[in-house]
Amino acid sequence: MKTKLLIPVVLAIAIVAISVTTMSALMGSSSKIVALSSSGAQAIFGGSWEVLQNQTYLKVYPTENITIYYANGTNVTIPFPQHVKTLDHEVLVGNINGTKVKMMINVVQFTSNVSHFVLPLSHFIQDKHHHHHFSQNYMLIYNSTEYNGYRVIYFASNTPYPHTILIAYKGPTLIEVTLNGYVASMAQMEEVLNNI
Repeated sequence: MKTKLLIPVVLAIAIVAISVTTMSALMGSSSKIVALSSSGAQAIFGGSWEVLQNQTYLKVYPTENITIYYANGTNVTIPFPQHVKTLDHEVLVGNINGTKVKMMINVVQFTSNVSHFVLPLSHFIQDKHHHHHFSQNYMLIYNSTEYNGYRVIYFASNTPYPHTILIAYKGPTLIEVTLNGYVASMAQMEEVLNNI
């Protein structure tokens, strides 16, 4: 009788333990998906911010296999890695002094050094090059520099609407931050990079 009662109790404890482990794993993984918290964005830009969780995700690219079929009847299966390992995509919306702002962050992890993917762009904007162009209704700023080991390319303009783009890369990591509706300073965008 005690054995019959003991089995359901052990099963119930096991189910609760599995549920708690699964929930903590899910909660732990969701916190890794968010590259920049809403409070982090608020500390950098002011205003109020929200992470759009239904548009924020982590995409993991698996290693696939290639099977080679030889004429002699033997088959060999070898791994074939993707160039991209993971893509962390985040969307935040903010309100800065009544202006609606949207920020998109992409953090891409490659299987090898990313510089050969970005090389054409980095040659377009020369090292330590600063350019500012202002007219009565037009503003364009771009800069290429180093920050915390990253090669950073910064671009901001108010035409056709206020926007800012930051591209940063080092080793196998490429980070792209796009801010629509707001011209952010390079220092602000570097602070975003620092918080990712």
